[in-house]
Amino acid sequence: MSKQIPFKPAIIAGAVTLISSAIAAQAAPIDVSLNSAGELLLEYTFDEQKSGGMWLSAYENGQWSFTTITGATETGLAGGQWRYLYQSDLQCDSGDEFSLRVQGNYSQVDWLPGPTADDFYEVSCATLGSSGASSSSSSAASSESSSSSSSSISPPAHAPVVNASASDAQVQLSWSSVSGATAYRVEYGYATGALQDSQSTDQTALTVTGLDNGFDYDFVVVAVNSRGENASARITATPEAPAAEPESPAVGGYAFGLQSDGTLYHIDGGQTGAWAYLCLNSDCRQAVLNGNRYQYTFSNVTPGQSYDLQFKVQDDASSQCIADASGIAPGNGVTSSPCGSGNASGNDTGGGDNSGGDDNSGGGDSSGGGDNGSGADNGFGGAGGVRVENGVVIANVAERYRVRHELSGNDFNNFNIEYWRARYGALELRDYTRPEAASQRQAACGTSDPCVVVRLDSAVPLAMSDASGNGKDCNQQSPNFRYHKFYGDETNFYYGYVMDLIMPDGSILAACNATQAQRAAATSWQAVMRPDQNIPRPFAQGAQVEFEVTINFDRAQVTGDNVNYYGQTFKYVLGEGFVVNNQDPAIGPVAVNDAFAKLGGDTTVPHLSETGGNQRRFSFMQHAYNMNPSNIQNWLQGRRLFHTNFVNGNHIEQFMPGPQAIGGNLPFPEMAGKASDPVQSSCTECHTNNSVGQMQTGADVVPPKMIGLGLLEAISDSQIEAWAQENGGTVSRITLDGVEQIGRFGWRAEAVSVEHQVAKALHDDIGVGTHVAEFGPSELSADHLHDLVTYSSLLAVPVPRANLAGSQGLAEFESLGCAACHQPTVTTGSDTAFPELANQTIHPFTDLLLHDLGEGEFRTAPLWGLGLSGYIANGSASSLNLMHDGVASSIDEAVQRHNGDGADAKTAYNNASSSARQAIDRFLMNL
Repeated sequence: MSKQIPFKPAIIAGAVTLISSAIAAQAAPIDVSLNSAGELLLEYTFDEQKSGGMWLSAYENGQWSFTTITGATETGLAGGQWRYLYQSDLQCDSGDEFSLRVQGNYSQVDWLPGPTADDFYEVSCATLGSSGASSSSSSAASSESSSSSSSSISPPAHAPVVNASASDAQVQLSWSSVSGATAYRVEYGYATGALQDSQSTDQTALTVTGLDNGFDYDFVVVAVNSRGENASARITATPEAPAAEPESPAVGGYAFGLQSDGTLYHIDGGQTGAWAYLCLNSDCRQAVLNGNRYQYTFSNVTPGQSYDLQFKVQDDASSQCIADASGIAPGNGVTSSPCGSGNASGNDTGGGDNSGGDDNSGGGDSSGGGDNGSGADNGFGGAGGVRVENGVVIANVAERYRVRHELSGNDFNNFNIEYWRARYGALELRDYTRPEAASQRQAACGTSDPCVVVRLDSAVPLAMSDASGNGKDCNQQSPNFRYHKFYGDETNFYYGYVMDLIMPDGSILAACNATQAQRAAATSWQAVMRPDQNIPRPFAQGAQVEFEVTINFDRAQVTGDNVNYYGQTFKYVLGEGFVVNNQDPAIGPVAVNDAFAKLGGDTTVPHLSETGGNQRRFSFMQHAYNMNPSNIQNWLQGRRLFHTNFVNGNHIEQFMPGPQAIGGNLPFPEMAGKASDPVQSSCTECHTNNSVGQMQTGADVVPPKMIGLGLLEAISDSQIEAWAQENGGTVSRITLDGVEQIGRFGWRAEAVSVEHQVAKALHDDIGVGTHVAEFGPSELSADHLHDLVTYSSLLAVPVPRANLAGSQGLAEFESLGCAACHQPTVTTGSDTAFPELANQTIHPFTDLLLHDLGEGEFRTAPLWGLGLSGYIANGSASSLNLMHDGVASSIDEAVQRHNGDGADAKTAYNNASSSARQAIDRFLMNL
């Protein structure tokens, strides 16, 4: 029988050079017969050749299984179709009932017998003779004609009643028996998110193992049979780690071993050890240093069974030590280990990864070969942004790669181990959907239909093998491109495309027609988006499409990292450009797309998933949505510096690091010892998750939000002067290097630019000098300062949580006089330090002027992101820290402190109706 395993969509399979618009999977038949051993033999037809990527889903008497199809015989047919003969290991005994579906990849257009998840091919073994006669039914739609024994079955009578109890890395489930159920499927995932994992059983209890301690998980138990399903309500449980065991020496003289109680351990070899993992048969868990050894207790260890063990520990800033031991039974181990002496085992991660993203500082704080802050050359073309040439919309944008998808629990928007090293890419879209581009489609796309050619340039060195060293199929040795997302689904898209290689001479080569050496050396790839008759979505100018890139990373075996990396799920309107409009209710508010939706212009980042664990708390940590490809490397390096402790060089990740970085990201030893009498040792310790921070020692103002700083710098001096003429505010004038300039950053507007503000904060709060103005002596290179400025300037502003244009709250805000100082709308200038920030219509709700509200002069605070600031900083949306001292805990409290220059607006607010004040509150909390 086929192994019953959880259904977990993998990366798209099947090499496709151009997507066929004539795929008609539902018309392609499946024929089923029996071999001499009584096993099902499947024969089926696809409209295109499948290169190593087919799967079989089967319900056998209601018990679900999922199998990768290997060894199928293929025959080319007239008209470009391909016929496949596959010998399964599904045993067809008299009385058995099967529901079958073949998938060419994880796109519904390639599902047989039909294009939806409800279409199955029904087989009754009672009527299927060994002579090879086919079943009389061909799809779920015709299943009513199945045998009488099959049609007499009713769906499970009711939903199971489920109980759950949690322990270390596992949850024990039990449920009531359901009449008519032949099996049960347990679906689970992070709480409130998509239930992306599942296991099947014919019992009424199951223990789900391998869970992350400290995270809430939701579980659903589904009673199933061949005629239907009945699902329980969600139930939540939280696995927790046990209390630490008392200190234990090496057992039995072993340096690396497995105790009978399941405790896997390795002696401490004296490595730097900022992170360490112990792995049991490739199940890797963060190790705890207990006395003189690292250890983790696994709950699934069986006496007498042999296991493969692995230990990984950081040894310095850029390498680690790895020890392996094979065939170890509980109670045994090995007496020596390459990691027992504190020396690295040769797995040096310092080079050979085409990263370009390292600090290039082998000693001291060298500039890394840069040009005093001009930015690194990533080799990516395109000027960034969106433009139109001869009717073709050309969009260039950068992206960073993450370890999961946007609905994947807590592992999408966070930052994984070595996130600054070669984990980024650039996309160029050439969009031929406008009518004026019609004549160019055939040459560009091979079709006269509306189409988009997508080019990917990536710094990621590709994996030719998986984490265990097994070679990958050709279709998994190139990036995969997916478009037309299934809303509410974690991983699936309507169409998947194995990207073709763009060769050095510009020619296009299908991935599976290339050699492995060519795939390994490739840095550029191409895919084509176009209409498909089986995809129920429009594909024409004005239609919105979502897309994503999947890429395989070759450093997984070195870092304990994910092999598969995933790009951002971009939202794109054909013939126009990128948008923030969310269409997936599982992510959050849909159709927020009015004139105020792009608070930060094209830099605005779309809504982060509300069902993806705590993902929204990363809303102030994302790069500009329109990031220029030439800036992504500097931005990631700048974030590393922002999160570096300048006393000891350690990396600080205060909130939810990536899954392989839970034990701590790699330190930055060149930065150690640079701090002098610091208020805090890192930037991030002041700016909590880039939101409003806590009052620091010796200060009388709180650290402000970090978002949109580059946009504020891009507002012209003349605009600030005009606002001062309109509302009587004071322009802050700062003399810097002998030149008078307008101050606009900090609560007292004492910094004239983002660079000036960053240098001032480094000097005053951490004690690190730079070359800027009076903030020396210089201890940080110009390139590293530029990286910090890039990071600070290009932090995205998040989309509001509701449409604000025309709202009562905005109208009341303006009518009461609030908008006189909190200016709603302005357009940035064209002469900007970063091209992403030029000519952007933004909604910061500030005039950048000084006003005296009766407590001294302070700059008008930008209000964008106000409604998220408390949730991001503290986990509670109502936990606000407003005004310069952070003391006002509500909007009303902040308004009541508006005296002096703000007295008239305060009086108007207090005289307004209750409904008007509530409308203002809702409006501001949605910003």
